[in-house]
Amino acid sequence: MEACRGCGCESCRNSYCASKVSLFQQLDEAGLEKISSLIVSRKIKKGETIFHEGDLLSSLYIVNQGSVKAYTYNRDGKEQILYILAEGDFFGELSLLKEEAVEYRVTALEDTAFCVLAQEDFRRVLEDSPQVRDQVLAHAFDRIKSLEKLVQVLTSKDVDVRMAVLLINLAEGFGVRELEGTAINMPLSREDMAAYLGLTRETVSRRLSALQAEGILLLESGRRVIIRDMNRLKELIE
Repeated sequence: MEACRGCGCESCRNSYCASKVSLFQQLDEAGLEKISSLIVSRKIKKGETIFHEGDLLSSLYIVNQGSVKAYTYNRDGKEQILYILAEGDFFGELSLLKEEAVEYRVTALEDTAFCVLAQEDFRRVLEDSPQVRDQVLAHAFDRIKSLEKLVQVLTSKDVDVRMAVLLINLAEGFGVRELEGTAINMPLSREDMAAYLGLTRETVSRRLSALQAEGILLLESGRRVIIRDMNRLKELIE
């Protein structure tokens, strides 16, 4: 994993990196500049793992470019994806605060750049900035809700419900509105989608093809997907 002080780019030196993440968005310009001066940039290749379950973290990670998956393994040894994290998302904060080992691992879904804040600097920011502390609590609550939603998805016997929830979540995080609908450059492979939904790759491919036949989706080359009828997709989970 490569490292360079100040993110090695002008955008991070002027607080662009720090301003991306919701954790720091309520800070004034001086606060963002201070955070920016403490940041170290790291770049990893697709498929590289940042940390494993059982590791003790020493830094807060902010996704500057790219995307990662946070995941664990179930009792059958199958991968279970917990979160998909993209530009502006952050992780590792709870482990730093609790000083406990992480219970999941994080791997890059594509070539990814991070802005990293050391534990002692992160703690100092929390002490100096009540609004940042509030954001940490709000973020923890959102993660709990996300896991609760995942449990609901995994306990649903309806494959289309599982698929619809994932596609809607990906549209919210990665979608771009176009004339034909909401376009998503999918961060997940078919295998990753199967790992998230607790399905086989073949089932995922069949259901995507079925949704395309119904006019809800358009599957383009590579991993590009267009949701042509978001309302019908949402009706599947109602």
